[in-house]
Amino acid sequence: MNIFGIAGLPRSGKDTLAELFVERGYFGVSLGDIVRDEARYRHKDEFDPISVKNMTETSNYLRTSKGADFALREALRHFEEAGGEKNYRGLVVYSVRAPVEADFILEHKGQLIWVETSDDVRLSRANLHRREGESVHTLEDMKNQEALQQEPQPGIPKEVQMDTSYVKLLATQAVENNSNDVKEFRQMALHDLREYLSEK
Repeated sequence: MNIFGIAGLPRSGKDTLAELFVERGYFGVSLGDIVRDEARYRHKDEFDPISVKNMTETSNYLRTSKGADFALREALRHFEEAGGEKNYRGLVVYSVRAPVEADFILEHKGQLIWVETSDDVRLSRANLHRREGESVHTLEDMKNQEALQQEPQPGIPKEVQMDTSYVKLLATQAVENNSNDVKEFRQMALHDLREYLSEK
């Protein structure tokens, strides 16, 4: 199947890059949104239900109870229900954070794209464009929460956890996004990924 994965740390610009694929005929599914909806419910009594910490807890819960590949299976189900490659150029899944997701993409001859953004830029974006249910970050707090997704945590089976360090290592291509000019990033991405994003 024609499949692309988009990965990167929070606020790196994954959604913006995914939009370019969707605009050019790909079916897009955010794996983060699948977890985010459940996190809002599980942590509804907290002031930051969709913080990275709470999203990580929710993801670990879902992957433990429903399988490490539950989000990927949901994405594939949505793609098939929408007509699959009969109606779309392919599938783009974004917010790839788990080894099982990265492995699946590469096993199916897909491309795994990592969006690289500096910590300072991501922190600025996180505080400037907060979603409802997120809290204000310091750099230390942001890094501490993200560490929960960068390496396996004790007490939880390794195979169900997120591991962004592993995903980054397997990326077939990287794009940089250290500008807060969305138009500039889109133009750069269109150039760097023109093999996949050319109009048809």
